[in-house]
Amino acid sequence: MVDPVGTGVVSAFGTLLKGLQTIKDLAVSVEIKAKVTELYDVILSGQQSALESNIKQQALLDTIGQLKEEIARVKAWEETKKRYSLYEPTAGTFVYVIKEESKGEEPSHWICANCYNEGKRSILQLKTVGVENNHYLCPLCKTEFKVRGTRPMQNVQVNRGPRNPNSWMA
Repeated sequence: MVDPVGTGVVSAFGTLLKGLQTIKDLAVSVEIKAKVTELYDVILSGQQSALESNIKQQALLDTIGQLKEEIARVKAWEETKKRYSLYEPTAGTFVYVIKEESKGEEPSHWICANCYNEGKRSILQLKTVGVENNHYLCPLCKTEFKVRGTRPMQNVQVNRGPRNPNSWMA
């Protein structure tokens, strides 16, 4: 961390104060004592100003750090946004769907349009499967999405493990 005023300046003021105190103790003349006292006040004022400058500088450094973090967050979100496109699974219902070329190892999924507009990525969770409609829920903003008989992953294969030959499902 850069410290333009520096603790060295504060330390120097302290050394000067000790030296002036010694001169004041040794001084015989009232005029000399008055001048030493005047210098003493000036040095104390300078020391106080140096300390106030350090406090202000630290506050500015903290603000700069917070702004850098915010910039990094915004840049990361801009990159994430590029991976999704707006999709209308049912008339009047909008979600963002991950683009095929951006998917990588991730499964197909939808994210909440409300949260997307707030700079957040919230994957919609299937809440209920109905005869005509499926209901999805955003875990962040709690918005429910009613989608007519479709799911974000059309070719889902479920591995249920080995089958029991004695089961009624065999």
